[in-house]
This record gives sequence, structure tokens and C-alpha cells, in this order.
Amino acid sequence: MSETRFNLRRPSPDPAADVESYIDHGAAAPPAEEEPAAQETPEKIRRLVVLLPNSTHRRFKLLAAARETTMSDLCRTWIEEAIAEQSQ
Repeated sequence: MSETRFNLRRPSPDPAADVESYIDHGAAAPPAEEEPAAQETPEKIRRLVVLLPNSTHRRFKLLAAARETTMSDLCRTWIEEAIAEQSQ
């Protein structure tokens, strides 16, 4: 009877993997050097999650569609307006 051997080693940590790259790109993030330069933004974009009831989400989606924009663009506009009002 032959003996089966298993070589159990810990995987070497990926120094390029960090929390920020996971947040920005997800689990299957391409290496930074493969990203096209055209997609670079002057400022880093951060994600904000907002929990809404289904009915509110549906009405918000309809509002964005009626204005031919995205829900994210509407939120960014409203947030920028609120910040501008606060700083006056």
C-alpha cells in the first residue's frame, strides 16, 4: 500500500493586497500597473453604503432615471450642496 503525503504550507502573504485595494477593486483586483492611466481620477473615490427601505430605493431610482442621471451622482450633488451650505 502506498503512502500519501501532503505538503501543508501557509500561503505566502501578498504584499500588494491591502484593505484599500479590496475596497476600491474588490477581491479580484487587477495589479495597479495594469490599470489604464485614463481611469485615474484627481482624487481618490470612496464608497458609502446607505440602507434604504425597498419603496424608498425604488422611488429614488425612478427620480434618477427621470433626471437621466445616476443615484450616485444625485447623492454626490446633495452632499456637496449640504457641505457648501454648512460652510457659509
